[in-house]
Amino acid sequence: MLWVGVRCAPEVAARRESARGDRVPGMAAAQAELAHRGVSYDLEVDTSHTTSVECARTIAARVG
Repeated sequence: MLWVGVRCAPEVAARRESARGDRVPGMAAAQAELAHRGVSYDLEVDTSHTTSVECARTIAARVG
C-alpha cells in the first residue's frame, strides 16, 4: 500500500475554490494544512504548481 499526500498551498486552494463559485468560502484554505496534520505519507505531491498529469506520473513511477 502507498500513502500519497496530495497537497496544495492554502492561497492556491482559496483561488480555486473562489473560481468554482459553488464552495463555502474559506474552507479550502482552512483544510489545506489541517487535512494532513498528523499523517505520515510515503510520497507527497503538490498541485500548487504541478499539473495533475505530472503528479500522476510521479505517483505511477513510485508504484511501478
